[in-house]
Amino acid sequence: MEQKGEWTELERDLGYYASYLQGIAHEILDSGTSKYPIFVAYDGQPVELGRPLLDHRQLDTRWSVRASVMEEFIKKGLLTREQFSAFKQSWKDPNDFMCVFVAMPQQSIFVYLPYPRSEILDLDEI
Repeated sequence: MEQKGEWTELERDLGYYASYLQGIAHEILDSGTSKYPIFVAYDGQPVELGRPLLDHRQLDTRWSVRASVMEEFIKKGLLTREQFSAFKQSWKDPNDFMCVFVAMPQQSIFVYLPYPRSEILDLDEI
């Protein structure tokens, strides 16, 4: 992403969606659908990957999000099995990080963003 403003808006929107997306990632993992949940973020023409989750027009945000899995990327030829082997080396724990495929006309990239940590109240400190 060339413009810092786009990145800032993407981070803001994904932060806003984070709890919901983390729940979706857990559903994908727990159901055995895939070990590799991927969220597809786009701000223009919808991308034909995964299933729609969040529509920016309904949420007053800039970025929409769809849920996918790595297997779909391979099946659709967006990633070869060889590329997946290399990609797997950089894979981050989906319990702690959301993997986001940022789909833009000029460039599409994978990014990892940490889920916000919930504050755990330590009763011994009270």
